[in-house]
Amino acid sequence: MRTDEQEKLINSIRSGTVVSKNITIVPATFDQLSLASNVYSESFSNCLDEGLMTEESLERWMLENNILPIGFYGIKKSLIEKIDSLKKDLFFNRKSKSSIKLLKQDLQNARSSLADLVKPKSEFITNTCEFIAQTKKIIFLLKNTTYKSGKLYRPSNFQHIIDLWQNSLLSESCIRFLCRTAIWSSVWSNRGFGFDLFCVRKNTDLTINQRNMLTWSRVYDNINESLDCPLDFVIEDDDMLDGWLLIQKSKREKEAKERDKENTGASPKFSKNHQHLFTYQNDEDLNDEFTSNTFEHNVGITNE
Repeated sequence: MRTDEQEKLINSIRSGTVVSKNITIVPATFDQLSLASNVYSESFSNCLDEGLMTEESLERWMLENNILPIGFYGIKKSLIEKIDSLKKDLFFNRKSKSSIKLLKQDLQNARSSLADLVKPKSEFITNTCEFIAQTKKIIFLLKNTTYKSGKLYRPSNFQHIIDLWQNSLLSESCIRFLCRTAIWSSVWSNRGFGFDLFCVRKNTDLTINQRNMLTWSRVYDNINESLDCPLDFVIEDDDMLDGWLLIQKSKREKEAKERDKENTGASPKFSKNHQHLFTYQNDEDLNDEFTSNTFEHNVGITNE
């Protein structure tokens, strides 16, 4: 990605608006987000009353009708574990170009297998309570945050607005790349010195891209501050870095179990005047800062 393209995306994220010719989508206010949550809840309840399936009941129905394979959950879990294992292997074999090439291919195959496994579900998911409710929620927000030539814009067919908004949502890999660029690094390292990271609008929340940008910026800070900080070429490879993060997580869990075992074997400590048992709590590790997300379903409808 060229430097000017990086700068354009970063400035777009900092602005928080989605702009296409004379159409602008602005961030929703807290009141609008609250009302949108009500829209979701009401729509979800209506769908249940109409006898539509939830995502969970859809999976059960698909299993009962052999649309999903027997052992679907076990296969899915196994593929996810395989992907994580391959990421760890990438880090362990980071000095071998031939091994990296083979592992990258294996990783691609595992991801393709996982995508093929859940593909049948994606063909039915548009009829679930969650999908319909989420769609109505998004349309409600877009109807109240989309402007054309400075005036609120509400066309009869909102599909092109939905597409515009969806296309503005950057992938995790793109967000991570932007967080590592010199342009964003200079902004991030100088935050707090008389300027805002993002455009400040009254009573508005961070956008999805902004939240993800903050999350990954903090993650990279924690990585760079780690005593076991990997080399730059590892940090720049998302899968290899994920492997390092998984390895670090395993180490922390192992150390925590060992501490718990030692504490269990130690004699309890009591105060002199009271029979109160003192226990010890470990601080939560700040490296585990992964997001989940809101508004991440793919929406595709022609009208409300």
